[in-house]
Amino acid sequence: MPDSETLEDHLRRVTRNFTSRLSEDEVFALGCQLAQELVRAHGETPPRHPALDPSAIPMVGGVPRLEGSSPGSSAAEDVFLMGALLYGLATGSRPDVSWRLDPPPSPALSSLARRATLSGLVAPRRANRFGSAQEALSALEDARLPSPEGASPWTVFRGDRARRGAAPGAAATRFVPEWDARIGPVESSPVLTGTMVLAATADGRLVFLDRKNGRPLHELRLGSAVESSPAVAAGVLHVGTDDGELVGVDVSQGTERYRVKLGQLVRSSPLVDGKRVIVGVVLSKTTGLLMAADPAPGPTAWSRKLGAVFSSPAQATSKVLVGSDDGSLHAFHPDTGAPLWAAALGGKVRATPAVTEELAVVGTFGGRLAGVRLENGGLAWTADLGHAIYSSACLANGLAVVGCNEGHVHGVNLATGAPAFEAQTRGPVVSSAVASGACFLVGSTDGALYLLGSDGRILHSAPLSGSPIHSSPAVDQEHVFVGSAEGLHALRLMP
Repeated sequence: MPDSETLEDHLRRVTRNFTSRLSEDEVFALGCQLAQELVRAHGETPPRHPALDPSAIPMVGGVPRLEGSSPGSSAAEDVFLMGALLYGLATGSRPDVSWRLDPPPSPALSSLARRATLSGLVAPRRANRFGSAQEALSALEDARLPSPEGASPWTVFRGDRARRGAAPGAAATRFVPEWDARIGPVESSPVLTGTMVLAATADGRLVFLDRKNGRPLHELRLGSAVESSPAVAAGVLHVGTDDGELVGVDVSQGTERYRVKLGQLVRSSPLVDGKRVIVGVVLSKTTGLLMAADPAPGPTAWSRKLGAVFSSPAQATSKVLVGSDDGSLHAFHPDTGAPLWAAALGGKVRATPAVTEELAVVGTFGGRLAGVRLENGGLAWTADLGHAIYSSACLANGLAVVGCNEGHVHGVNLATGAPAFEAQTRGPVVSSAVASGACFLVGSTDGALYLLGSDGRILHSAPLSGSPIHSSPAVDQEHVFVGSAEGLHALRLMP
């Protein structure tokens, strides 16, 4: 290969005089090579801003080499010009000066990560672009990787189908911020994949963010408002809307898979049971349903009329449990919807039950926390906390931990209901606590996140927002993600 070959010569040769395109893999491999060269150039003293015209880029050993410097350029301009080159190669579009004002269409690539990376490189607003060549390189490298294998760490509200709200974790005494994404109010709980955080906003959008830095990758309009927490299973995200719809979204592509009307409101978080999605529905102020639907979309497998259902269904081996505004916790057969028992608890049950092998623990608007026997719906114990409970119980370390509307976080003995501790925040606690190892995390409407020890001592607290936190945290080892009225926050637990 002659030493005088340029990138333009190379591209002409491998595309047969530009009659074919590079493959996606080839475009992203070239992007990594160019970004590495920009990192090298920008790291010199003084920084260099090399020309990015393919006709001016020499190929050295089969790899593009960025030499020299262009007067009047900048790091942000270099990243944009590299992005325009890569976008054109991936789509067959000639880079256009109009892209500086209006972004080109989202490219039709094989994954959301690749589409988001190219779109970020050519974003017209510098605030929306990658902040440096190093950030661009990291995104390009990540986009080349296959999707992580294995189960995602926190794919449903409360972390698992039993809604226990607990995850393994090392001992922690504090947390530090990692990033904040100002995406608008997030009332519901986020879910996690290996590389992304998915959060539904109160104004009806589903936002995909990079787990490492909070960079928005994509968003999709779901409805007028969303307070339902999403659930992900088999690559599909399921979530309810305040328009009464259940919506499915392909996680890898960021595209809508289905939409079905169920009632007036769907604020319950879906429970995926095989091919069926079980979810609570509000029909009116006083009536609702627990419904099992085939989200293909297809016919309803079964539905059972109850009071209004804001509670999310929980899996208890051969039962599905859900609370209702009729004041009871209900158990149904998951395959047929046959009623198995109902436990009258004396107040609206909008919290989600948390399930052990023998008990379901749930609170009521009347201030009662109850341990209900799974076998027959009988009461194993009750604890009268004195104030309305919207928060769902976290079950870990032999305790049930729950917030109340007086601003307390209560810990009770999981076996007996006997009080173990009471911690005070400065506002009602409607967020549901999660356990990371031996510690508990919970948000408050005072805008702060609290870290509690297993004895209830407040180990650390810090304001995340000037507005209330209603969202419940999602946890993956030392990483914590929680919504607020301002957006989504990522934190790291520290020893």
